[in-house]
Amino acid sequence: MSERCSKNELAAWKNELKLDARSATGIAATLARSVSEAETQIATAQAPRDPADEAMCARARERYTADRKSRMRRRRKAHATLPSLIIIGGLKCGTTSIHHYLGLHPEIHMSKPKELNFFVEELNWDLGLDWYASRFDDRFKVSGESSPHYTNLPRFKGVPARIREHCPDARLLYMVRDPIKRILSHWVHATGAGYETGDLVEVLSRPDTSYINRSKYWMQLQPYLELFEQEQIEVVTQEELQTEREETMRKAFAFAGVDETFTSEQFDREWEKSSAKQGDKYQLMEKLIKLPGFRSFDRNFDRLPESMRWIVEKVVHDPEKPPAPKPKLPDDLFETIRGHFGSDVAELQKFAGREFAGWHDYS
Repeated sequence: MSERCSKNELAAWKNELKLDARSATGIAATLARSVSEAETQIATAQAPRDPADEAMCARARERYTADRKSRMRRRRKAHATLPSLIIIGGLKCGTTSIHHYLGLHPEIHMSKPKELNFFVEELNWDLGLDWYASRFDDRFKVSGESSPHYTNLPRFKGVPARIREHCPDARLLYMVRDPIKRILSHWVHATGAGYETGDLVEVLSRPDTSYINRSKYWMQLQPYLELFEQEQIEVVTQEELQTEREETMRKAFAFAGVDETFTSEQFDREWEKSSAKQGDKYQLMEKLIKLPGFRSFDRNFDRLPESMRWIVEKVVHDPEKPPAPKPKLPDDLFETIRGHFGSDVAELQKFAGREFAGWHDYS
């Protein structure tokens, strides 16, 4: 066989290479189109109809009606800054309590109101960056806020990207709790506030409600992990905050970058306990704040001084009262719901580097 290739052989090989290149290009183009189509489907997918969640979100937006009507309220204030600490959720996981505990630290300024929901386009994004920055104070080492709707997929998309654009160095604290216990607390809250009017078994049998989705913490965390370094995200359980409060707050302060040795007698206070949700005082308050003359109180309650808010808290939520009894799930429904969280809990615990005490077995 000749060591040299004939011109015809060379020409044949060139043609084969061209064909291979065209095939590879075609395959790559097809894959790119497929990926693009999949991404488009995900981006445009609508959240399933969930009347209770819609009602809760509508009220979250309504609370800032006065700010929308006032140019003065939307102006940038002196000492305005953007937050370096954001509690991104989850709903009914102790965000109110840890927001208050963090705000006790002399180096930390936590927003008033607590839930700004600014990075949710459908809620308060329209109020503008100046309005948002004016909720914080640059005279403190750390400024922070807490908005559980920041982890409300699939209803609210794009939140992590907006945070990344405007607060790229922010530290993100994610409060979680046992998924099924969170669902039941969520249910008590939604029924007590009048958002939920459906039957418990019927509603919780559906796998696509906010009750289920908001307990899929690892799923909710994925968009954040794509945009932020792992070191910027800290997971804290409500169970840890309840049973190991001093140690948990030391870790939270260290994560925020302030003196971790700070402590306060007010760490004993527990805010917005679910024991009140079915009580007469809470129900009366819920009815009153829906009346025109009382709506401003609902909108401005979180702006009151801490001492005044605690007086109202003791009257309405009765923190001395034992935890409210949660509805009991039928055994078959319990097992069905538990099955939704196996891999989600496993991945979250792997990310956090520990197993979470006080949780059901989801393995």
